[in-house]
Amino acid sequence: MKQSKQQAQIVLVNIGETAAAADVVRQFFGNTQADGQVFNLPADEPFTIHISSSEEVPPDLIRRLMRNELTAAEKSLLPEVIELNVRLQNKAGQRTWREQTKPANLRRSLRRLLHIALSEQTGHKFPWGTLSGVRPTQVALELLEEKRLKRDPVTRNTFSYSSEDKAATLRELEEYWKVSQPKAALALETAAAEQKLLNTIDPLAGDYIVYVGLPFCPSRCDYCSFITESAVSQATSLNDYVEAVITEAKGIFQAIKHPPSAVYFGGGTPTSLEENLFARYVKGVLQAIPEGSDIEYTMEAGRPDTITAGKLRIIREAGFKKICINPQSMIDETLTAVGRRHSVADTVTAVNLAREAGFKDINMDLIAGLPGDRKDGFLYSLDRVMELKPEAITLHTLSVKRGAFLDEDGKAGDPFLPQSWLIRQMEEAQQRLRLIGYKPYYLYRQKTARSGLENVGFSVNQGSIYNVAMMSDEVAVIGLGSGATSKLIRKGRADRLYNPKDLQTYIERVESIILQKRDFLMEFAGEEICI
Repeated sequence: MKQSKQQAQIVLVNIGETAAAADVVRQFFGNTQADGQVFNLPADEPFTIHISSSEEVPPDLIRRLMRNELTAAEKSLLPEVIELNVRLQNKAGQRTWREQTKPANLRRSLRRLLHIALSEQTGHKFPWGTLSGVRPTQVALELLEEKRLKRDPVTRNTFSYSSEDKAATLRELEEYWKVSQPKAALALETAAAEQKLLNTIDPLAGDYIVYVGLPFCPSRCDYCSFITESAVSQATSLNDYVEAVITEAKGIFQAIKHPPSAVYFGGGTPTSLEENLFARYVKGVLQAIPEGSDIEYTMEAGRPDTITAGKLRIIREAGFKKICINPQSMIDETLTAVGRRHSVADTVTAVNLAREAGFKDINMDLIAGLPGDRKDGFLYSLDRVMELKPEAITLHTLSVKRGAFLDEDGKAGDPFLPQSWLIRQMEEAQQRLRLIGYKPYYLYRQKTARSGLENVGFSVNQGSIYNVAMMSDEVAVIGLGSGATSKLIRKGRADRLYNPKDLQTYIERVESIILQKRDFLMEFAGEEICI
């Protein structure tokens, strides 16, 4: 007889950080919302967790503190230290965790203590431990710098760390943050590679990157929640959209002379356009962007079934050296199961065509945990991709987001709780890549990734400047197209401006979008960003 679920509660007593708590609760119990200051949860046995703090600080004040928006007078009202208490009460008795933290670290400390309490209650151990953010490499870098400063408080930061710094950082990741040993080592290794690439960009000199988005695909994959439209059903809008993006590019870049460090055409699938319109799109946008001798140009060709010799010639002649061809799986049955309308043979053909066109820097993406995939399917697919010898391979973990078809019908199962077989597969895949000369160069996580796992890019060369810069909050981004985000950095804070997601709204409002974005860029001119 199936045991009925009991009632459990997480209660925030005098602390209003329900959003921070929800980030952790979601990992263990799926999407859930607080009822005021209380999370009511189904559980195998009843338990209660009380979260309290020594000082009650409004969440808006914490948010503004983290964004460096507080005045000196407001900062003076904040306590220097806040003591957090997380108390777990269950049938075994009571246990309490305490931590003193600065106001700026309140949310991070809350997430850590609540994660420890829920892990104790449920028995679930996540590979990234209590780290809940998108960029665990940023935490690793902060810890490294903290250790270096203790050892050498005088020398300017050169991102050069001793073996003692690295060993102490690994210990803290494992013991304090509860990160597994393989993930702690991965974070440390990838953080160093990311920083090496970021050092090639000088934001203070006006360096920035460009994203050009085309939200069309031949069809929508079941797991996708991006704002993609079918290129077939939206055929009448394609030309208008291309002209709108070219108009936006011209309007934004007419007053910008400094060339970008990287330009990335993404989507969607840019190559879902027919050849003549694709040529118009690529050439029209690039003619508006300032030219430079060292710009990294990347085309996300993506779907192998959209790649032709003619489009590859257009891409090469436009100056692109990097191209992405993304099979996601090398098993035809799995591709069919997730709604990808191409075959393994299409992928092999696309890679061969790219080589014949002269591309010497190809990235290929794979996704672990796809529904319908067999248990060894991810590793099998990796072996098949490695046979094609791309210069970079990006390993993704399935993330089931709101809006994806898989989320609606539940085929993907529970994407949150740790599954040992999937964790082992990801670690085995990374080890196989290392053995043949690939090294990790960038890493990020998504909130609903299966087993709390990561997305990580491996490369036999330096990797992608664009990927690392885009994931950081250190480099300005100019985004073009429907749903694109522009980002500027001021005093260590990222400010964002979003283009409309709705296709027709973007097309109709492109002139006002240009004016708004010009104002956004000019607001920061002459400060820390100079474009």
